[in-house]
Amino acid sequence: MEQLKTFFSGKSIQNVLDIGTGSGDFIKLISQVFEHETQITGIDPSEEALAEARRLNEFGNVGFVRMEGESLSFEDHSFDVVCLSNAMHHLASTEETFAEMKRVVKPEGWILIAEIVSDNLNEAQETQKMVHHFKSYVDRKLGITHRETWTEAEVLEIIRESGIKPLYTFPYNRMAEPVFEPENHEKWITMFSSHLDVLQGQPEHQEKAILFEEFKERLGKFGFQFARQIVVVGQVS
Repeated sequence: MEQLKTFFSGKSIQNVLDIGTGSGDFIKLISQVFEHETQITGIDPSEEALAEARRLNEFGNVGFVRMEGESLSFEDHSFDVVCLSNAMHHLASTEETFAEMKRVVKPEGWILIAEIVSDNLNEAQETQKMVHHFKSYVDRKLGITHRETWTEAEVLEIIRESGIKPLYTFPYNRMAEPVFEPENHEKWITMFSSHLDVLQGQPEHQEKAILFEEFKERLGKFGFQFARQIVVVGQVS
């Protein structure tokens, strides 16, 4: 992200924390933003996700720890930058997580949030939103915290209400354009199908099976593209 490189240029960033790091995709991005001497720590409650993150981020300045974002075991004011990427809609408590982020960031440090949004999407991005929202529906049926995505305005309002003042925001597209390759489409069809299988025997299975057919039709017509994100750099109010 060139915008982040420009924003953080000339700023001394020694320690970065990435909350809800998953497979470490966001760490790959920010590793190109900060200097090689910057220590980056990724945390996630899933050991399976962390194993993948370690495999994909074999850098000497990057480490991973199993930890919940709602209860960080770091000292106050430990990090120059605290990140949360595409994890807001997975949080059991946005209030508790944001409180912890504000606690561990240094005075005058930065909170960096990237979140996928649901508005102003092209047709291919609407296709991705369809499968994402279906997965969130199935996860909730299984008792897993997974909300549908918010609009950009809603994301910004949640951040402000959490006591974080946005200083710099910009849109970000993980994929530059729609993808029409059959191999890529088959991956998402398989994913949708596996989530649909969870609903076998449930009253809503037939309704969601119709949605699955609509999804496959959209894939062929519009292609697939990850929904856009809003990136916010802020500080504690």
